[in-house]
Parts: sequence; structure tokens; C-alpha cells
Amino acid sequence: MSKNIITTIISFLINYIKYFFLTGSVIFSLAVLLFALLNLVPDFSFGFLQYFSFLNPDYGTGTFSMGISEVMEIFSFVSLIIMFTSYVFSFTLKKIFNITIKFSQKFKILFLVVLITLVYLIAMILVTINDALDNLFYYIFAVFYVINLISLVLYFLVDALLKKVTNFIKIQKNVPENYIT
Repeated sequence: MSKNIITTIISFLINYIKYFFLTGSVIFSLAVLLFALLNLVPDFSFGFLQYFSFLNPDYGTGTFSMGISEVMEIFSFVSLIIMFTSYVFSFTLKKIFNITIKFSQKFKILFLVVLITLVYLIAMILVTINDALDNLFYYIFAVFYVINLISLVLYFLVDALLKKVTNFIKIQKNVPENYIT
């Protein structure tokens, strides 16, 4: 029984570390997306945040300030909705049409790296086009880009480690107590 508790704690800690790296990648991606959005549409309205007033009543008033914790709260909720929708979609495809969609780890990494790179390229192009912006933005985006990719790679590495730990735990559960490994 104590072996199960220890392995559960280890799995929880590895998962926590994994999402710590994902959070870093998300924050840097959102910052650059926000920069690009506000440069493309300078009078963009954040009125859509009123729909998240159940998370924070201030969003309904239109007068509020946001920090990283509020952004991550909204991101977490939206991610939950997307995850739930994708599970329902996958379940429906599997049960009704007998179709299973599975993406390899390499495809996921490549897709996210290409997507992040495109966002940063758009931001760099916007800095080049907008004469009012300082060239310092090039260096800021370069640092953000490197940190973003490192965070993303570390997320996938820790995820792979978690899968190995999970497989090890499954193997250990099937081994008799008096068997020496």
C-alpha cells in the first residue's frame, strides 16, 4: 500500500512540473499573440471577457485589471472546455463512425513549434512595418522565443518521463511481492 502512495506522489509531482513548463510556454505565446493582435487591430475590444464574469465578477463591469493569475484562470477554463469538447468529439467518432484519430508525439511537437514560430514571425514583421516601435522588440521577441521553445521542449520531455514512470508503475503492480527485480 505504501508503494502505491509513493508512486502516486511521484506521478503528481512530475505532472506538476510538466504543467509548470506548459504554463511558461502559454504565457510567452499569449504575450506575443496579444502584441500582434493589438498591432493589427489597435481598437480591439476586450468586451468578450464579460462572458467569464462567473470566474471573476469584475469582468462583467468592464473595469478591471488582469495579471498572470487571471489570464491563466481564463486559459484553464477555456482549455477545460476544449479538452471536454475534443473528448466528446473523439468518443463520437470512435463509437459512431469507428474512427480513431491519434497524433504522434513528433507531430504534436512539430505542429506546436511551427505554430509558435509563425506567431513570432508575424510579431517580428509587425515590428518591421510599424515605425513607432523600437528595434528593442526584436531582442525581446528573440528571448521570448527561445524561452518559449525551451519551455515547450521541457514540457514534452517531462511528459515522456511521466509516461515511463506510469509504465514502470504498471509493471510493478503485476510483479509479485516476493519477486526480486
